[in-house]
Amino acid sequence: MKNVLKVLALAVVLISAFVVFSLTKKIEYNQVVEIRKGQSISKSLKDVPISKDIMFKLYLKMKNQGKDIKAGYYELKGEYSIITLVDVLESGKDKIYRFTIPEGYSLAQIVNKLVVDGKIDKDKFYEELKNVKDFPYPTPNGNFEGYFYPETYNFSEIVEEKEIIDTILKEFIKKFPPEKYPDKEEFYKKLIMASIIEKEAVKSDEKPIISSAFYNRLKKGMTLSSDATVNYLFNYSKRRIYYKDLEIDSPYNTYKNKGLPPTPIANPDVKSVEASYNPSETKYLFFVAKGDGYHYFSKTYEEHLEFQRNNKKR
Repeated sequence: MKNVLKVLALAVVLISAFVVFSLTKKIEYNQVVEIRKGQSISKSLKDVPISKDIMFKLYLKMKNQGKDIKAGYYELKGEYSIITLVDVLESGKDKIYRFTIPEGYSLAQIVNKLVVDGKIDKDKFYEELKNVKDFPYPTPNGNFEGYFYPETYNFSEIVEEKEIIDTILKEFIKKFPPEKYPDKEEFYKKLIMASIIEKEAVKSDEKPIISSAFYNRLKKGMTLSSDATVNYLFNYSKRRIYYKDLEIDSPYNTYKNKGLPPTPIANPDVKSVEASYNPSETKYLFFVAKGDGYHYFSKTYEEHLEFQRNNKKR
């Protein structure tokens, strides 16, 4: 009897050692795994070699049948044991692609940034934009300039063009609910103005004042005369606009054409849109950069020129 017990004890020790060894033995990985919502764990992990291991299957059963594993993309790079692999999949710490749209970026700049990051095919991206349906705001000739809200977005490492577009446009709608802006054409005009304000303002607290100066110019039948609208034609590649640039024949040249340009010239944030809807009450018509991020505002062209004469070095 004692011999039988010794044999059983030895068997338990050996089995335990085998289990521990199997669960803690590390294997080299270098692959991306997608866990899809609604898809069985076995199907999601079918390309992971260890998934066919009996110990892996038993461990998953012990770990709530794998129900705690979270959907997402996981970059498995390095050595993992069965235990550490399952821990990673349950943690939800999937590999994320974080993409930031800076305030005032144009759609072209955003697309180029995605291309540089190696996330999209430019032609396919614009093709997907053409396929967007039921967007609640005006998109003249399929132009979505102004609707790519400046924010940091989290995408799975492997992401497609359509998902990027859908996510960003949903963020815009969340920021500007359609029911809050029943007059969509009016909203579009405000968005155009907001985009100009965004490009002209450096300090957020000046946005309502800049908005006021532009609206005052419109009321008097003056041109907006915004360098930013002209620079839009050069995809903001120019550090400064010269007099020869102001002769360019385009509806975006607000030195030659009165009123607003035909579309937004950038993607503004909430504060710029709010400034567009709620300009300060001033009589300013002109403003010029002072060199510290702020502007000098004036009511007359003479005062405007005098400031420039006295501050040539700026």
